[in-house]
This record gives sequence, structure tokens and C-alpha cells, in this order.
Amino acid sequence: MRFSRLARTLSLVVLLGWTGTSLAESASGGKVYIAIFGGPQKYSMSDVNSEIRHGNEEVEGSGFVVDEIGGGTAFGAGIRVWPSAKLGLLFDFMRLAASTSKDARIDGTRVAVDIKLPASALTATAGYFRTWHRLRYGLGAGAGYYICNGKIEASVGTERTSSDVTGKGPGFHALAMGDIRASSLHFEAAIGYRSAKTNLQDEGGADVLAEDGSRVRADWTGLMTRFGFSIPFDPGPYPSSGQ
Repeated sequence: MRFSRLARTLSLVVLLGWTGTSLAESASGGKVYIAIFGGPQKYSMSDVNSEIRHGNEEVEGSGFVVDEIGGGTAFGAGIRVWPSAKLGLLFDFMRLAASTSKDARIDGTRVAVDIKLPASALTATAGYFRTWHRLRYGLGAGAGYYICNGKIEASVGTERTSSDVTGKGPGFHALAMGDIRASSLHFEAAIGYRSAKTNLQDEGGADVLAEDGSRVRADWTGLMTRFGFSIPFDPGPYPSSGQ
């Protein structure tokens, strides 16, 4: 599925959820919120880290060691649609940072490596919630589409190589979520697990290959967290536990 088609589909789902919520506000107390969030993430990056370890082994003993990519920070924004007190629909855009770099001298020669493999993700999540006083908590699951526009750079002395790498593909996630109300402002937190990986391609569209000839994948699979807040986008009442 192309990213543009998925984006149009998710936009239509948001619009339908928004319209349905607005029509049902008098009966169900539906509410639409705008959310801003961020949080630390963990990544697998097994293929990329394997290549990093191989490179480190080639210069073993020089003191030049490139750190593996084990995680990064994510930030984003989204829409929260509450058709009822128990059902929440989350539509988000997230930017996942993933990078490593090293700059040092080996026998007087400057050596530098810079690897950037960020991802931009458009995701949709459905959650089932329960309410206790001002706290709403629940479980959710969803899917998304991840796009990587990265860069790999290396230099030894005056010689320098640089390659843009790209990748795109679907991902899936499951979350435990919480939301606490403070007047019209809501603070939210979530922790869960993401599965998302894609083959990397170079500027010519060819697969990036490892030393053994296998395809190298960017892999953002791992622990995901989210901390942020949301504010009301419409004037309707917030869903209560009785609705």
C-alpha cells in the first residue's frame, strides 16, 4: 500500500470519527482533543548494529568505536476522538530519532562516521478504557506506516563518502495508556511495544547489502513510550464513566 493512499484512508477515518462524534455529542458526550507528546524509545536495529560491530572489529585496538543504535527520542502530535467514555481513537504523526556518530583520530588521521536513520510515522490506535475518578486507563492496539529518509557518512582524512538511504513499510503496536483530567487540560502517558522495520535502499533504488550479502533493514522494533497533554478541540462535554 502506498503511503499517500494510507494517508488519505487515515484522514477519512479521522473525518468520519469526528463527524460521528459531533452528531452523537448530545447522546454520548463525545469529544475531540488535540495532543502533543514525546518520549524515549528503544530500537532493535539488529542489521545496522551488526554492520557497526563489523566496522569496529576492523579497527579494533585503535580506540575508535562507533556506538550502536539502541534508541532515541520521539515526538509528535495527533487527534484524540472519544465516541464514548470507553472507546478512544488516536490518530498520530510521530518523528522517531535514530542516530550514532563518532569523530576521532587514528594515528593522527581524522576518522568520522555519522549514521542517521530516523523515521516519520503516521499511526492509528484504538483503545478500550475504564474510568476511576479523574483517571482514564486502558489498553490499545494499532498500526502505522513508517518512512525513513536517512544518511550514512564516513570520512578518513580528506576522503569522504556519503549516501542517502530510504525505506518505508508498515508497523504495528500495542499500548497500555492512561489519561488524567486537570480542568480542560488532559495529561496522557503510554507504554508499549512497537514492531516496525523496513529494507533500506540507496540513492539508486538498490537494496543496501550487508557484508554477507543479505539486505540491511532499519528496525525500530522495541519499547515505545509517550508522555504529553491534550486540549479540547470542540465545545462538547468530556465523556463520563456512565456514558
